[in-house]
Amino acid sequence: MHGALGLLAELAVAVLGFSGVVAVLGHRASGEWPELDRVRFQNMIRLAVLVLLLSLLPLPFDSAGLGTAEVWGWSSGIGSLVCLLVLVPQARSVSLVSIWSTPGVSKLATSFALAASLAAPVLLALNAGAILLTRGGTPYLVATLLLFGASLSFFLRLLDTAMSGRRGPVA
Repeated sequence: MHGALGLLAELAVAVLGFSGVVAVLGHRASGEWPELDRVRFQNMIRLAVLVLLLSLLPLPFDSAGLGTAEVWGWSSGIGSLVCLLVLVPQARSVSLVSIWSTPGVSKLATSFALAASLAAPVLLALNAGAILLTRGGTPYLVATLLLFGASLSFFLRLLDTAMSGRRGPVA
């Protein structure tokens, strides 16, 4: 389980690193930052940092010699609270009405990001409280993967916007 979380930590760092590439590819380097891209970028960064944090969170508990159930219980409980602290500002920065009415927005990607952002803290809280779950690593990993997928969807949408904006007319 720790190997999978370590891989997710590395992938989150990669997304954070590639965010600079996305910022330079588009018109962001010259100061032209469309509102929708700014919101996507902020959400991508928030989620990637959250995935990185969740990937590393169980390590101190495991090093302290806690049992498996305690490691995942504490990690899930703290992870759920951290998710709420990170995702509430994300939700406040996004006007769902304007997103759904904007033609350049993928409804599927937005729906996934929203569902993942809502499901992850709930799944972590259920795992922490041993409600319907047995304080295991699998629900923790699934919640972390959901958040990574949401971050990746924002990254891909930003990359698509940046690449399509740079295409000139075909001769």
